[in-house]
Amino acid sequence: MGHDRPADSSEVAALWNARYGSRDQPWNGAVNARLVSELDGLAPHDKASAALDAGCGEGCDSLWLAEQGWQVFGVDLSSVAIDRARDAAHERGLGARVRLEQRDLSTTPPPEAEFDLVTAHYLHVLPDHRDAIYGGLARAVRLGGTLLLVLHDASNIDAGVAHPPPFTMLTRDELAAVAHGFRELSCEQKPRAVLGRDGSPATAYDLVLRAVR
Repeated sequence: MGHDRPADSSEVAALWNARYGSRDQPWNGAVNARLVSELDGLAPHDKASAALDAGCGEGCDSLWLAEQGWQVFGVDLSSVAIDRARDAAHERGLGARVRLEQRDLSTTPPPEAEFDLVTAHYLHVLPDHRDAIYGGLARAVRLGGTLLLVLHDASNIDAGVAHPPPFTMLTRDELAAVAHGFRELSCEQKPRAVLGRDGSPATAYDLVLRAVR
């Protein structure tokens, strides 16, 4: 998504479809390292334990979760990304553990109290859609389940590292408020090694919310 604010979800979807369609793989094809580190020690309770991967893109995180034993529902606004995620799930023999769907979470929220894990990494959410999308993700967590949201921290804007449009970012207090009423809530700024715009090693910061309902 560019730094000019799109008018609505259909424009956002068109932008992401164009980005995914312009190259074979916009990202590096690997699971988000933050997801791996944050879920260390958190295993599915049984074969039916359900995880929601919101903004799943081409499915890297969804497929990794399935390989860890989760039953995964991955959703993304981009139909191009979802098609690629389905192909990847089929190629890796994970079709029975991963369900993938093109969905606008601002108008079609996930089912409430359905998931043992709800995770989203680096979502680009329009300001008018924050309550619907982040609120819907929080409500999708069942009792005893975990909510994990990872965003780009606003400090990245002035740090010479890649970052999304500022209008998609939340403050620490705004992100923590998403999990109001949850327990074991933490909302922290955490460093991540990246390459700067000049190609040299640099540090970016994530804003990481983890909470248990």
